Amino acid sequence: MPKSFVLGNGNIFVGLDSNAQVKDFYFPYVGLENQVGFENEHMIGIFVDGVFSWITTGSWDIQIKEKEETLASNITAENHNLLIKIEFTDIIYNEKNIFIRKLKVLNLSDRKREIRIFFYQRFILHQSFAGDTGYFDPINNMVIHYKGQRVFAVNSFNGDQGFDSFSIGNFGIEGKEGTFRDAEDGILTKNPIEHGRVDSVIGNTLEIDGQVETDVYYWLAVGKSIQEVIGLNAEILEKTPQHILKTTQDFWNAWVNNQLFNFHGLDEEVIDLFKKSLLILHTHVDNDGS
Repeated sequence: MPKSFVLGNGNIFVGLDSNAQVKDFYFPYVGLENQVGFENEHMIGIFVDGVFSWITTGSWDIQIKEKEETLASNITAENHNLLIKIEFTDIIYNEKNIFIRKLKVLNLSDRKREIRIFFYQRFILHQSFAGDTGYFDPINNMVIHYKGQRVFAVNSFNGDQGFDSFSIGNFGIEGKEGTFRDAEDGILTKNPIEHGRVDSVIGNTLEIDGQVETDVYYWLAVGKSIQEVIGLNAEILEKTPQHILKTTQDFWNAWVNNQLFNFHGLDEEVIDLFKKSLLILHTHVDNDGS
């Protein structure tokens, strides 16, 4: 199925659906081993004023665009009833196997409110439905999903702190729909580990004044060992998500403008489409040549 937005760095490929959710995550090759896929997606939910809403509910106005001349998303999701607007910038780090989302959360109300944002993950590691493990790592304050040589680190950061709630659970077995249900009362149970068909939720609590915005950063680091993704997570925190977002966009902007094409008076709209096409084509090319 076509995706609304795609990103890649030659080792991983991420496809976002029309609700700005991660729907495809290919690793270790572009087009081979979709670690999400099938009927799975990574959802985002908001809890405010006693009301919970996944952005898939139909009550969100979602607009998906791209930033010009670079591989980064420019997505907005607004809920007029909850008076919340989220602006997304998504990238895949050009140097390492890291997917980062910046969410600018705007409180459109005139009063200060507590807003909780939840990130739900469901992996099918090695494209197999059994034998996954997910656990909370209290030393590095992150969630790890792994099976064999397919390992994901899940983390988020706002201000000067990481996520403040989490839960690891199961889906598709014993009548369980998924751990996303645990988030819908606004409180996660903090179950630390599960095996089998494993999913997880992490949550960040934001205190946002009226008509004010706050940034939240969320990332997935993928590798072939637990130590590798722990190292990638440490690198993100050391360099900062803000720095990686900027340098990645600068890299792709320089790449797409590297050749001095003569466009012979073509309209700007055509030139923009040409550059956009180059970037999209590049996301589908694996570093090993396929």
